Amino acid sequence: MRIFFDTNVIISAFITHGYASELFNYCLANHRNYTSDFVITGLEKNLPKFDYSKEEIKIVTGFLNINFSIISSYNKLEDRICRDENDDNILAAACKSEVDCIITGDKDLLVLKKYSDISILSPRDFWSFEKSFK
Repeated sequence: MRIFFDTNVIISAFITHGYASELFNYCLANHRNYTSDFVITGLEKNLPKFDYSKEEIKIVTGFLNINFSIISSYNKLEDRICRDENDDNILAAACKSEVDCIITGDKDLLVLKKYSDISILSPRDFWSFEKSFK
């Protein structure tokens, strides 16, 4: 399965040792994982709020560059879809990468449930989706 990770799930995976990190590690071992340069920029901006140093942020982004496909060139959506127009970047990058689902904690994305043929899931909803995915 091809999975796109949003900023908030990646941050949770690195700052906690709970549900998000377990899901993140599982997906690393079992699926093809994607994110975007827009997400990487969000990580660089937000990880300092959790006391990550510049060196630690470089380690995180380096890890993602090695283990994820980073989508950096994608066309903006023709029409605005999300209340927060920044979330349209997530949808555009996910479409470009032809993923099966987006894993996010962003309520503005989750309310959509699906965009194009891409399911939009919370980390908790991923497990049911994976079981039904074939």
